[in-house]
Amino acid sequence: MRLNLIQFLSNSSLMMSGIFIPVFAASLGASYLEVGLISAFYGSASFISSFIFGKAADINRMRPIILAGLAVSAVSFFMQIFAYNASSLAMIRAMVGFSVGIYPAALIVSVYYNKGSIGKFSSFGALGWMVGYILAGFIGNIEYLFILSSLLFCIAFLVALGLIEVEKPSIHMSYFSLGLFRENLDTYLSVFIRHVGAVSVWTIMPLYMSSLGASNFWIGIIYAVNPMIQFLIMRRLDNFNNEWLMKWGFITSALAFGSYFFASNYYFIIPGMFLVAFGWSFMYVGANQLLVERTIEKASSTGILSSIISAANIVGALLGGVVLEFFGFRETMVFAVICSIVAMGIFLHLNRFPRSC
Repeated sequence: MRLNLIQFLSNSSLMMSGIFIPVFAASLGASYLEVGLISAFYGSASFISSFIFGKAADINRMRPIILAGLAVSAVSFFMQIFAYNASSLAMIRAMVGFSVGIYPAALIVSVYYNKGSIGKFSSFGALGWMVGYILAGFIGNIEYLFILSSLLFCIAFLVALGLIEVEKPSIHMSYFSLGLFRENLDTYLSVFIRHVGAVSVWTIMPLYMSSLGASNFWIGIIYAVNPMIQFLIMRRLDNFNNEWLMKWGFITSALAFGSYFFASNYYFIIPGMFLVAFGWSFMYVGANQLLVERTIEKASSTGILSSIISAANIVGALLGGVVLEFFGFRETMVFAVICSIVAMGIFLHLNRFPRSC
C-alpha cells in the first residue's frame, strides 16, 4: 500500500507541475521552439538519471534510492518558482528531470519482488495524473502548483520512511553493458518511436487547446479524462498477453492522435483522451510486464525503459516545437499518427526473433 501511495503522490506532483509548463514558458517570453527545448532539457536529465539509477537499484539496496529520489524531487520542484526567463526555466526543469528519474525503477521492481500487481501499481500513477490535472485546473496559478507539488513529494518521502528493504537476488553485472538493451530492442525501440509522436503532441497540446478556446480550467479538466480512464483500465491488464497489449496500444494511440486532427473546438479533444488512455495503458503495462518477466536484471530493464521514455521526451519535445513552428498544430497530430503506426510495425517485426535471455 505504501508503494501505491508513493506512486500516487509523486505522479500527482508531476502532472500538476508539468501541465502548464508550455504556457508558463510562453509567458516568460519563450518561442515555440524554446518551449520544445525546455521540455528537451527535462527529458535529457531524466534519461541520464533513469539509466544510472535503474542499474544502481539492481546492484544496491532499493529503499535508499527511493528515499533519495523523493527528497531531491521535493527540493527541485520547489525551485521552479524562481524561474524568471526561458533559460532559467530550462535549467530548473533539467534539475526536475534528473530528480524524477531516480526512484521509478526501484519502485516498480519493489512491487514485483513483493508479489504485487504491476498493473494496479501503474493505475495509481494514472490516478495521480488525474488528481494532478484536476488540481491544476482548479488552482490555475502555476507558482502555487509548484509549491503544492513540492509538498506532495515531502509527504511521499515521509511515507517511504516506513518501507521495508526488499529481499532480492544478488546480481553481478557490468554497469554499462548494452546486452540488455539489444535483447529487448523490440520493446524499447517501438515504445521510443510511439512516445516521440505522443510527446510532440503533449508538448503543444495546452497551446492547441488554448487556440481552440479552452481556459486553464478546461485544459486541466480535459487532461484529467485520460488518467481517469487509465486508472480503470490498468488494474485489469495483468492476465492479458503482453504482446497483444503492446500491439493494441499502438493502434489505439494512432486513432487518438488522428482524432485530434479533426477537433473544431476543445470539446472534441475529449474522445481522443479516451482513446489515448487505452493506448498508453496497454503499451505501458505490457512493456513493463514483458521486461520483468523476461529478464534477470529487472530494475535495469525497467530503468532502461524509463530512459527510453525520457529520450523520447527529448526528441518528441524538439520535434513538436519544430513541427508547430514551421507547419502547424494539426500537422503535429499527423506526425504522431505516423509514429504510432511505424512503432507497431517495428514491434511486430522484431518480436518474431528469439532471445538469448
